[in-house]
Amino acid sequence: MSQPRTTFAYDEWMESQGLPVYRGHFVPDMRTVPLGHWKERECDAAFVQLVGQQGVSEARITEIAPGESLPPYRMAVEEVVYVVSGTGSTRVWSEGDLPDEGHLFEWHDRALFLIPGNQHRQFSNLSGDTPVRLLHYDYLPLAMSVIPDPDFFFQNTYRPQSRSALRSAYSDATLMTDAAGLRWVGNGKSKTAYWYGNFFPDMRAWDKMDRNDARGAGGRTVLIQFADSDMSCHMSMFDAKTYKKAHRHGPGRVIVVPTGEGYSVMWPAGGERTVVPWQEAALFVPPDRWFHQHFNLGDNPARYLALHPPMQFHGYAEDPADRARDQIEYIQEEPWVREKFEQELATKGLDSLMPDEVYSDPAFQWR
Repeated sequence: MSQPRTTFAYDEWMESQGLPVYRGHFVPDMRTVPLGHWKERECDAAFVQLVGQQGVSEARITEIAPGESLPPYRMAVEEVVYVVSGTGSTRVWSEGDLPDEGHLFEWHDRALFLIPGNQHRQFSNLSGDTPVRLLHYDYLPLAMSVIPDPDFFFQNTYRPQSRSALRSAYSDATLMTDAAGLRWVGNGKSKTAYWYGNFFPDMRAWDKMDRNDARGAGGRTVLIQFADSDMSCHMSMFDAKTYKKAHRHGPGRVIVVPTGEGYSVMWPAGGERTVVPWQEAALFVPPDRWFHQHFNLGDNPARYLALHPPMQFHGYAEDPADRARDQIEYIQEEPWVREKFEQELATKGLDSLMPDEVYSDPAFQWR
């Protein structure tokens, strides 16, 4: 009789690949973090399984040598790919397609795109002298808890019949003006605009954002729903020398920094605090139901891109009145929050741009 399972099936598969596995709370810079050789994929790579991801989401970093193309592979689940650095291309095609029946598209630093499930994909580096690094994000750990057989996900020849044609899957993103098809919830709005598509060329340059006054710091947000998919994400931008309100949500959300300099503080209710320093290409994960708060120490707006877990794990209260417990208003926060922020800015010769009124006026409207 086999022994009872004491670890996630995904974790067993991940450990069997012989690659570095980054744990803890953050990866300081995905552009420089050491990788190991992945013989099967003929590239250098590493897995990222931070506290708060276990059993829900996978993150892994892949490097492509200058001028090289990686062997194609297929995976039964969808994956979101963020270009950490470099210029390259991806070819995507279905089982049984002729070479010209798939789709080929190019990308560069900070691009974001979705690879549909059960599709072949091949990544290439178009530069002759600079490596490419990619971040892959998917729900493989959750899927392997349902079907604990890696071959089902990597050797499955099923060809979806209902998916939109790949040739149109990577066209320009479309602005949707109501929330009818939006999987991402938790902002307390019954209707909202969001962007719908499978390719976003540069998350640092993206400027089509809506105000998000509820989080403070003059924040702006874009919601993204990937086409024909339950995968989603959002990106927030907030002002220089300001900080956002503390909030919390469910597990599995991977946060990437496209641009900016600062830090985040994370803590369980009543527990010790963890400080996460960040700049471009940092990655971190707020653990399940831990409060976390983002601080901009730079002279320019900062951005963070949050790759969402399945909507069942978003972790927000259903009742808007209860949702208030998931956010700490400025007038409710402990004094150390403001004190630490001002001290950190002072070491850089900067002053806080937080208006004094935010700490005393609960109805303060950010200008």
